[in-house]
Amino acid sequence: MFFLFFLFAVCILAQMPEYYSDKLNGKKNKELKTTLYLLLKDHTRIPYGSSYGATWTVFRKSDVRPDGSIWDMYSNTKRNFPSGTTGSNRDMNIEHSAPKSWWGEGADSREFQYDASFDLHHLVPSDAKANMAKSNYILGEVETATFDNGVSKVGTAYVGNQAVSAFEPADEYKGDFARMYFYVVTCYQNYSWVSSGAKMFQSNEYPTLTDYGKELLLKWHRQDPVSQKEIDRNNAVYSFQHNRNPYIDYPELVEYIWGENTDVEYYMENSPHILEYKSGDFIEFPDTKKGITLYKTIHLQGKDIKSKVSLSISGDNFVVKPTEVTADQLNKGIDIELIYTPLGLGWQSEDLLISGGGFADNIVIHLKGLSVPEQVARIFPVDLKASYRLNDSNAPLQLNVDGKSSWSGNGVALVNGGYVFNPEVAGVGTHYLSWNCNGVNGKVKVIVK
Repeated sequence: MFFLFFLFAVCILAQMPEYYSDKLNGKKNKELKTTLYLLLKDHTRIPYGSSYGATWTVFRKSDVRPDGSIWDMYSNTKRNFPSGTTGSNRDMNIEHSAPKSWWGEGADSREFQYDASFDLHHLVPSDAKANMAKSNYILGEVETATFDNGVSKVGTAYVGNQAVSAFEPADEYKGDFARMYFYVVTCYQNYSWVSSGAKMFQSNEYPTLTDYGKELLLKWHRQDPVSQKEIDRNNAVYSFQHNRNPYIDYPELVEYIWGENTDVEYYMENSPHILEYKSGDFIEFPDTKKGITLYKTIHLQGKDIKSKVSLSISGDNFVVKPTEVTADQLNKGIDIELIYTPLGLGWQSEDLLISGGGFADNIVIHLKGLSVPEQVARIFPVDLKASYRLNDSNAPLQLNVDGKSSWSGNGVALVNGGYVFNPEVAGVGTHYLSWNCNGVNGKVKVIVK
């Protein structure tokens, strides 16, 4: 029997990296939590109750002590599973560690609608008296107890300065409850929280915990590390429900989502990655002109790189040097030169592709540069008055820049190789004289009185 269980445990552990499959790498706080939500939310719903294949069937694998008795986190009373393969212990309940009323579920299990009401990652066998005393109270550190059986304590705790009814588990189980609650607010971050749950949970994707809830759960999580009991329970539930509690598999995730590392990107142990850059980052060059080359040096520092890494560019406006580095070079850190020579005007956008190295996916960094045209001088007529009298002399038509120019319009004539405006020929009225110089066109208004 032990040998079969050992093989089962080894099989489960071998599947863990595949289950998470580097989906978490490079993410932090809200994005990391939402990635976990997408991973956890679709799972097998186990029927609620004591019939074969239902909740109590799972308990026989997930909540059993080494001596075969029921592992009850709510009391020290030793109880056994009924003989056979079905049935429950009549002195125990199926307890929702996070109360089902917090998401609006009713008391009748035959009418359960929400997945959370069936979820074995927070359903546990419980002493019936302790369960009744716990009611739908929040977790807390009880100062005045109205129920205390040596394991479970119920009574008055404080949220800020407000006295509330609360449930406090034994110290050896506080981390267990914290990690169950972290799981619930991740797997069901799309729920709206009501009743007493609103004191611990917020109805949002992130952080989904109130300040009180976050502070308490972080404290218990840190004080009571993951136990072998939790690991075994997580594996057993996974074998039925086909999703896992990531905060048992990787307890450090808690710090990256709610704790001290929320500004730090998370990487699974031994996962190859680049420290400074991740897919989707942008590197932008200063403005330049067509054909004028700019250079930029970036430092790439790898961690746990397994093999040779290739660097390439998706277009022709940018170049990367070198195009290949060894795992050792990247793990030690190496400077990479990016070269930008725009072949045309406007924005150029291409991608730096970093591949190999054992990365689950190529790292794609976006490169961007703007090529601006040569500055064009403003061209305008000089020494041309706004109005003339009919008998005024010819006015020379000149521009402020050198170059071949031409003029047209009423009263315009070419005299001795240069254009002039003759008021008498133009006649009384408003006239628009057009000019062209070096491919640039313009007009000017002249009035003859």
